[in-house]
Amino acid sequence: MLGLRKGEMLGLTWADVDLDAGELTIDRQLQRVGAELLHRETKTAASDATLPLPDICTVALDRRRAAQAVAQDAAGPAWQPSDLVFTTRYGRPVEPRNFNRFWDRRCDAAGVRRITVRDARRTCASLLADLDVHPRVAMQILRHAQFAITMEIYTVVSSAATRDALKRLGQTLDR
Repeated sequence: MLGLRKGEMLGLTWADVDLDAGELTIDRQLQRVGAELLHRETKTAASDATLPLPDICTVALDRRRAAQAVAQDAAGPAWQPSDLVFTTRYGRPVEPRNFNRFWDRRCDAAGVRRITVRDARRTCASLLADLDVHPRVAMQILRHAQFAITMEIYTVVSSAATRDALKRLGQTLDR
């Protein structure tokens, strides 16, 4: 829904999430660098933002918090304390490659074509375009430093949106 990068999502902490205010702050990411998983700043200042959470995200994050509490109880002393939103069943950070495998399994289970997390980010941009969201707003949601990245690489306009735009143009010119 928010077009988060994989590292941004895996690097979210509960301190970044304000369910009462309905906001999410993005300023860190989880990255594999060599043999280490590092929790560090996002790649650019333009990547940092506080975004409003759609209701569906607030509900999902609230459920995630409850599921994590159940996992912590089940893990008992094996639980590794962490403030990360997305962890393994033992509280450890999620390995980015393991997330890719989980993502693929979820696509298969849903019966949809496998896409990458980046494809989901592109889908976010394209859906925003179909909703006639101003391109600068889409750029802010995706946190791109350059407008061209949002419009030329991430946004694909659907055939339906194209037909609708041309129909509206035709109606305007017929007056």
